Amino acid sequence: MIDFRYLVVTIISIFLALTVGIMLGAGFVGDPLARDLEDRIKTVQTEVNQQREQIDQLRAQNRTLTEWAQAVEPWAIEGRLAGEDVVLFTVDGADGGVIDGTINALEGAGANVATQINLAPKFALESQPEADQLATIVESVEPEPSDVRMDAADALGEGAASLARDGDETTESGEGSAQIAYSELLRLLEDEEFVSVVRNSEEGDVVPSGSSFVIAGGNATAQPFEVPAFVRRLSSELTAGETDVVVTESSSSQWDMVPAVREDDEINETVSTVDTGESALGHVALVLILNAPSSTPAGHFGTDEGTRLLPEPPPEE
Repeated sequence: MIDFRYLVVTIISIFLALTVGIMLGAGFVGDPLARDLEDRIKTVQTEVNQQREQIDQLRAQNRTLTEWAQAVEPWAIEGRLAGEDVVLFTVDGADGGVIDGTINALEGAGANVATQINLAPKFALESQPEADQLATIVESVEPEPSDVRMDAADALGEGAASLARDGDETTESGEGSAQIAYSELLRLLEDEEFVSVVRNSEEGDVVPSGSSFVIAGGNATAQPFEVPAFVRRLSSELTAGETDVVVTESSSSQWDMVPAVREDDEINETVSTVDTGESALGHVALVLILNAPSSTPAGHFGTDEGTRLLPEPPPEE
C-alpha cells in the first residue's frame, strides 16, 4: 500500500521539477524572445511616431490651405454671377456650413437666389396618411410611399425645369400660368409641411427664366429621409431646364447625395457635384461651375477620388 505522505511528496517533487525545467528553459530561450519583442515594439513605436508627425504636417498644411481659401474666396467669386438667377433646394437638417455658406457664396458672387425650397423630414412618409397627403398634392397613383416620394421629386424638378427653360408659358393642360401652377404646388406642399419656401421677392417669378439650380445638403448625422434617391431624381428632372444643375454636399456628410449622382451614368455627365460644400474651396468651386460658359460639360470637384479641386476659371473677356 502506498503511503499518502509519500504520494504527496512525489507529486510536489514532480511539480517542482517541472517548474525548474520551465525556468531553465526560459533562461536559454527567454532572452532572445524578449529582445525580439522589444525590437518589434520599438519598430512599431517608431512607425507610430512617424505617422503622427505626418498627420501633424498634413493638419498644418490643411489649416494653411483653408486659411488661404477663406482669404481669397471673396476675390475669387466677386461679381462672377452678377444678374444670374438661382433656385436653391436644401434638405432640412443639413450642416449649416453648407447651407449658409452656399447662400453667402451665391449672393457674394452677385447672384439672385430667387427661391429657396427646403425639403422637410416629413418626406420620410412614416405613416400612410402622410403618404396619402403627398400623393394627393402631386397627383400620384403609386401605392408605395417610396414611389410617391419619387413622384414628388419629379413634380418639383419637372415644374422648375420647365419654367427655367420656357418661362411663364401656359401649363401643359393649357389651363393657366405655369408660374402660378408651380407656386400653387409649393403652397400645397408648404401647407402640409413637406417644404418651407423662402422667396427673395414676392413680386418676382418663383423660378425665373434661365435660372440655374443648386441642391445643397449633407450632415454627419442620419439623413431625414431617403435623400440620395430623392436628389438623384430631382437633379435628373432639373437638367431638362437646359441650365446648370449642381449638387453640393459637406465633406463629412453621411447622406451620399454627391455619390448618388456621380455613380449614376445617366446624370453624371449633366449634373455637376461638389463634395466640399461647407468650405471656402467648395464655395469657389460652386461659383466657378455656374460662371462657366453654357457649353462647358458637367464636372465633379472636391477631394474625393477622381475629382479636381476647382474648375478652370473662364477666360477673361
